[in-house]
Amino acid sequence: MGSGKREDERTPIGSRVAAAGLNQTLLGLTKQNFPGQLLAGATLLAIAIPEQLATSQLAGVPAFTAMIAFIAASLVFFVVGSNPILSIGADSTIAPLFAVVLLRLAPASSAQYLELVATTAVVTGLIVLGVGLLRLGWLADFLSLPIVAGFMGGIGLIIIVHQLPRALGVASGGETFLQRIGSLSNHLGHVSAWSVVIALGTLGVMIVGEKLNARLPWALGAVAAATLVASLASLGAHGVLELGSVSTGALTWRLHWFDLHEWGIVFTTALTLVVVIVSQSAATSRTSADEIGVAENLSRDFVGIGLANVAAGLAGAFPVNASPARTTVTQLAGGRTKMVGLVAGLGALVLSPLAKYAHMIPLAALAGVLFFVAGRLVKIKLFRAIWHASRVEFVLAMVSALGVVLVGVEQGLAIAVGLAILDQTWRSARPRMVEMGRRKGTTSWEPHEEHAVERVDHVLALLFDEPIFFANAGVFRREMHDKLAKYPRTKHVVIDAVAITDIDYTGMVALSRVVDDLTRDKISISFARANDDVKARLANSTEKAIRHIKFFDSTDAAASHALDD
Repeated sequence: MGSGKREDERTPIGSRVAAAGLNQTLLGLTKQNFPGQLLAGATLLAIAIPEQLATSQLAGVPAFTAMIAFIAASLVFFVVGSNPILSIGADSTIAPLFAVVLLRLAPASSAQYLELVATTAVVTGLIVLGVGLLRLGWLADFLSLPIVAGFMGGIGLIIIVHQLPRALGVASGGETFLQRIGSLSNHLGHVSAWSVVIALGTLGVMIVGEKLNARLPWALGAVAAATLVASLASLGAHGVLELGSVSTGALTWRLHWFDLHEWGIVFTTALTLVVVIVSQSAATSRTSADEIGVAENLSRDFVGIGLANVAAGLAGAFPVNASPARTTVTQLAGGRTKMVGLVAGLGALVLSPLAKYAHMIPLAALAGVLFFVAGRLVKIKLFRAIWHASRVEFVLAMVSALGVVLVGVEQGLAIAVGLAILDQTWRSARPRMVEMGRRKGTTSWEPHEEHAVERVDHVLALLFDEPIFFANAGVFRREMHDKLAKYPRTKHVVIDAVAITDIDYTGMVALSRVVDDLTRDKISISFARANDDVKARLANSTEKAIRHIKFFDSTDAAASHALDD
């Protein structure tokens, strides 16, 4: 009080900026909710430990590598990310994506393979970072839900087939989906009953536990119980394979300069991962933000996820992603602030020395955890809903899934993207030209098929329900001629342009020809409810015929003006 200095004179600028950053990072944390956020962080850690160890099996890396990825990603996203409960780390969705490709270049866990996955993480992170900085989050909406469901379902099937040898206690073999199935069929005579029991038991505990109370760490409990039983009963002698030596070690610089062929595979793999990361992370971020009632900031989340990938790669780990499962658990556990991710990341770091005791974990138990995760990717209920809603979209989902399973992940993704483009183009190229009429006693114009809606003599009011562009410009002109042939006494055409959000050059040429056709037949044409962009585009067009089209705020105003002329 007695100093007489303003606050900005008493506090160094650097300190104020740091304090502001910390306040933003810990936004929402209070003395009252601190214990609950601490508990939610512990719950997330308990879920993450077995899941990360299991994911390392999918990625073909030493077990603790996934924990390094989780620690690095959690701490980086805590500082940079926006969503307070989004959990970033090793993810079973993307692990098979890079593993099935990079394992063609080097054996699992080899020095070359670890260099490849670490470099892929950095390249992936830089691209995702670019998506965030350039605000390209709209790319996440490019793939339709049915196609994404099919793609993810295919990944789920790949995970299941990859883990079946561990669940059955037999040797694995083959690179493709069908080759692995064939290899399994040749080893069915050597199945370990105890391995099957452990895998199914772990899976059963997680399924039942989720229904009882999803907040509890059932996965950790199931894996711990399986480890205890396997150790006490010496089940290793009965064909139950163990995780083996788990060494924490120090952070390792694995970035390496490759030849042109290897760089090509790294970049194509990274691009594949980016599509999945952006799609899954956007969906998870939006859903969780809605659940806890906070504003979403996808661009900043992508920046956080991009830097998390870079950090994971620099630490010698592999690509990371937002986890829908862990994020959901965090939300159910009462997580509302970024304190949750900090607690989980630091907790994993503190518990790192205990990782050496994980060598006794049965691989069958981790397979059970991954079966549970894969089951969340193969969404049968969603496929049923798609089937009932649209047979065409169901077929697209199945083709996407089969492409991933039978052709390959990269090719499957290319098929999914191609299907999305073809689906949207097909829909846009088959627009509807809806006849409009005026409802009795009102100025409201609605589809003519509706009850109490009548046509107005000499006026043909039409609603075209897509932008006019190269794929449907011809359809627009043909449909217009068909309608005029149906109503030969038409003197005025009114286009309700509320759905025509854009017109490309091909569309303007087609519209110009329509206007020329109408002019020859002494029929006027006007637009109703056109947006400003369409108005400007037509007014500045090089096609003279369409520069002087009249615009009105409503279909009724356009029709009334035409009839009064």
